[in-house]
Amino acid sequence: MGKNAEILELRRVYKSFRSKNGDLKVLADISLSVYAGEVIALVGPSGCGKTTLLNIVAGLLDPDQGDVNQKQGLRTAYIFQEPRLLPWKTVEANLSFVQHNFLLPSEAAEVRDNLLQRTGLEPYRNVYPAQLSGGMKQRLEIVRALSIRPQLLLMDEPFKSLDLALKYQLQELIFERHAEEKFAILLITHDPEEAVMQADRIIVLTDKPTNIYREIIIDLPRRERSIKNPELYQKLEEILGFLLKKQQ
Repeated sequence: MGKNAEILELRRVYKSFRSKNGDLKVLADISLSVYAGEVIALVGPSGCGKTTLLNIVAGLLDPDQGDVNQKQGLRTAYIFQEPRLLPWKTVEANLSFVQHNFLLPSEAAEVRDNLLQRTGLEPYRNVYPAQLSGGMKQRLEIVRALSIRPQLLLMDEPFKSLDLALKYQLQELIFERHAEEKFAILLITHDPEEAVMQADRIIVLTDKPTNIYREIIIDLPRRERSIKNPELYQKLEEILGFLLKKQQ
């Protein structure tokens, strides 16, 4: 995959947290660039610090050392593992609230209407989150992120609690929008097959203190990918082998 303009750079990032037994070193010397339009999957042992890394990218945490440089005005959206909807706002108001600082009212309304119709949430636009099922809440969480037309979409295992049919439906929506709008995606996943099938680059992380073990490039167009492809299957086995080794 040819590289587009760099929109984000992490340079020698370190992060520790205080614990009863002293400082817990989570990230150690992480350097990573993200380019416009690409999909990066972060995989690694459970608890290795993937969410911490994503939170630093989002500006929710500051690194102890190192630099986080991003394109000026970079529009970033974050899809969390569990929905973080505003319970006092309706479905539509949850969307318009985040759109306010990014889109003109006419564009915002058009984007909202399209996404609500595309995801089957149109009949619920005046409903409050407490009245939605768990799957519908997560659907709205994803729609809310897409509604600002991001340039960088951060995803922390957003499909973890969804049934298979809804997972595929929402993946299709995200990558349909990705193809149209060319935003970059930084995805945390515990599923190496998902990483191989969706990502242009896979960043394999070590256990704590976390560093980059290796980077895997996948040049095959997403629509042409199959686990039956020997090259993809070999890369899947390589990731699985590393993760299984860390669990022993």
